[in-house]
Amino acid sequence: MNRFIKLALLLPFIIACGSPGGGSPVEDTGLATVSGSVTYRERIALTPEAVVEVQLLDVSLADVSAKMIAQQTIKPKHQVPIPFELVYDPADIDQRMTYAVRATIRERGRLMFTTDRHYPVLTRGHSNHVDLILVRTSN
Repeated sequence: MNRFIKLALLLPFIIACGSPGGGSPVEDTGLATVSGSVTYRERIALTPEAVVEVQLLDVSLADVSAKMIAQQTIKPKHQVPIPFELVYDPADIDQRMTYAVRATIRERGRLMFTTDRHYPVLTRGHSNHVDLILVRTSN
């Protein structure tokens, strides 16, 4: 079975269950996480219709679309900063490659905020934590 499908099937279980041994549920499954927060500088409140999407991407190849490794969609219950945690299979990470996290905020399907720079993670000396600062789009 494809690793992405396995991960998608395990994700609700991982989030819902605690670990009786004191370790995190993700560690107990052999999966790993990239965590951080999403924020923006504008003094604009998010509406209840806001949706935050965060993706872990393999951005190693220049002339092809980035390959998505993990994704989280969040319906925020509060204003920014909004925490996220992307669960992925470490077997999908090649230390020779380059990985980045990107995010968007949409309201009623309209793009409101997006990352406008590269936020590297995991390889080449980068950590598994990143705080993203999004910029307002011209919509």
